[in-house]
Amino acid sequence: KGAKALLASATAALLLLISSLTALVAAMSERTSIPDAKTLQRLRSDYGQAQSREAPVSVAMAQQEPHKEPGCVKKTHRYFCGSVKATSYTMLAMISFAALFWVPIIWYVIVPAILNMLAGATSVNIKSATMADPTATNMKVSAVVEINNAGPFGCDIDAFNATIHSPPEDSAPNGRPIGWMVVPPFTLKGNGPGIINPTTMVHVTDAAAFNKMAKGMLNGDDVPWRMTSEITVWSMGIPFSISIDKQTVFPPIELTNYATSNLEMSHGNTTTNQLVIDADVSFYSSSPMRLEGFGTIKAELYYSVAGNDPDLSPEARLRQGGPPIRDDHVKIGECHMYDYRVEQGMNTIQTKIFLDANYATGQSLGRWASEFDQTIVSVGPTNISPFIDGIWEGANDMPGSSITLYTATFVTADTLVKGYNPKTGEPCKVWVRAPRLPPPACLRARPGCVRSIQPHRRSQDGGIDSCDRGSTVMGMNPFKREWFIKDIEYETYLEQEYEYSGTFLTKVIPGQENVEVPFTGGTTVGDLFNIPAVSFSCGRSNVLGRTFSKPGMWAGYPNHSPGVGLSYPPDDPNTTDVDENLQARLADDVIPVPPARVAADGTKIPTSYSLTMPVHPIPGTSVDRSGDGPCIWGLKNLNPFDCCMTTIFTAAACKAAESGKKQITVRSSGSAVMIVDGVELNISTSIRMPVTYTKDVLQFDAIPPASYGVLGHVVDAGFGCDDLRFTGVSAR
Repeated sequence: KGAKALLASATAALLLLISSLTALVAAMSERTSIPDAKTLQRLRSDYGQAQSREAPVSVAMAQQEPHKEPGCVKKTHRYFCGSVKATSYTMLAMISFAALFWVPIIWYVIVPAILNMLAGATSVNIKSATMADPTATNMKVSAVVEINNAGPFGCDIDAFNATIHSPPEDSAPNGRPIGWMVVPPFTLKGNGPGIINPTTMVHVTDAAAFNKMAKGMLNGDDVPWRMTSEITVWSMGIPFSISIDKQTVFPPIELTNYATSNLEMSHGNTTTNQLVIDADVSFYSSSPMRLEGFGTIKAELYYSVAGNDPDLSPEARLRQGGPPIRDDHVKIGECHMYDYRVEQGMNTIQTKIFLDANYATGQSLGRWASEFDQTIVSVGPTNISPFIDGIWEGANDMPGSSITLYTATFVTADTLVKGYNPKTGEPCKVWVRAPRLPPPACLRARPGCVRSIQPHRRSQDGGIDSCDRGSTVMGMNPFKREWFIKDIEYETYLEQEYEYSGTFLTKVIPGQENVEVPFTGGTTVGDLFNIPAVSFSCGRSNVLGRTFSKPGMWAGYPNHSPGVGLSYPPDDPNTTDVDENLQARLADDVIPVPPARVAADGTKIPTSYSLTMPVHPIPGTSVDRSGDGPCIWGLKNLNPFDCCMTTIFTAAACKAAESGKKQITVRSSGSAVMIVDGVELNISTSIRMPVTYTKDVLQFDAIPPASYGVLGHVVDAGFGCDDLRFTGVSAR
């Protein structure tokens, strides 16, 4: 543009020179003439010169030689050898010829060539840009552009229509047209950089090519934009038309450190079979490129169960569970990001996550509740525009919950030894009195009818079906709303392996040998319990057992509530043999997870809950080398488990007590069904948690007085730490 201005000045100077020469020639023609003979005679007389002398006849008659001037050798040179007037006209003619012949060449050939050369040397740098308000075919673009003008003069550029080309590719070495835009008019100063702030609308004509280019920008690549057009440049009031073909690079938009936090359960939707979760999505942008006015952006979420195995390192998890989408990635839902905008620096956007109730979602939620970090792949947007949709495919890190679904467990003699009857809600007993029902008339509660319970027959309820023994599990709700769990089934392993042998002793308390055993026809305690000690040996193992939820698990919780604002039906006073409230509690197999409380300052305070679940052997894991069947006297009704299953937790507690530890660490892996507003989702968790034991676990009493009455006061049956001998891996 500066070159054009320079040539315009040169042309104007040329025209001025032609005009000056023309005036000079005219003046010379008016003022200069050759004197005639009379004038010469008068001049001679005025200066006292005599008349010219007559030449001799011989001389006068001689042939006169023509006058010769230096250089005038041919007639064709008369225009240069004649008078001043002739010479002036000659020069004017030559200048006119040069003006008529050379000026068009300079003006229409040389000047545009120089201008295009200088325009090609002009650089265009986009310092920052904003993309906003995309529609199906266009998008608003504002930019801060630095143009380094290579010319010495300033100029004005008219508005022009520019064609946008994609980067070169094999099928299109010069790129392909992907859209157009109208560049508004602007002014440039000469010989240096200038800043302009254009705002225009980019119209996309090839959505696929534009989409490919935008993907590169979001991946942090420097993607060239090529722009071609015919423009009009004004300098010193003179317009010049030139062609431009400029390439520039838009700032890449590299979004990193994607993370999802502050997950909060919103509700369940049974129509779509989805769980709706509120969350914050944060990411970092180092680019000066801004995005705004995008409204709500929707993205699809994909999850790889194998790629997020908890045993993988973060690097391996990103490599196997992150992008690109592979066959083992399963769509788990959508993420809706509201008022989506990107600015340089850290960005946080409020979102709603719609999770499909499928297997992969259950694995992801369970691992999140187990405090495991995960990688989820998001692909989007899916709802904005054909030339933008799907440009993003990236990894989204989801840190594990800071609050685990199950936080701890504890074992006491009540839960491990005594247990509860899931059918009656009472502690387990070996011998009980079954009630003899009153006459039928009393069932209608007639006045004066006396209800009596009398001994009827002997029964046993210490078996696996009528006595639940296990541990109490505690947990916390990571969400502010209530939800429910059912069908829990976990396999629990100790973190340390144990190998030991021991003796199960049965002895009558001194002085109680002659006490008669009830319902045995006079058999004394000494006669009945004259049982030799049972020795057992347990191989190397860390198996604790299988824990599960079932009806009757609320037997030891007389004040249990089925949920916030819920209650079991009251006992009907018109029935005599049924306690409706108790029966409803014993039939309940759902665990309510109470909502977390919110403090005045907004801090979430998790609410704890607890439940007692039975522990049974894991099939195929027995390490009992004695093979004598049930540990307590071989009676399944007293305890159906072998001695290793019966003693493993006491052995672990005794080993921990040796080093002064009050807890044992276990890992439980399994599944449960999560229920939110009727939507059920099977979640899988693997949780490492501490198990607290009480002192009565260190001395295992198989017949405690609280459960077995008189029998418990006259007989000791069990084992303690002194009766165990650690061997093998546990001897160290």
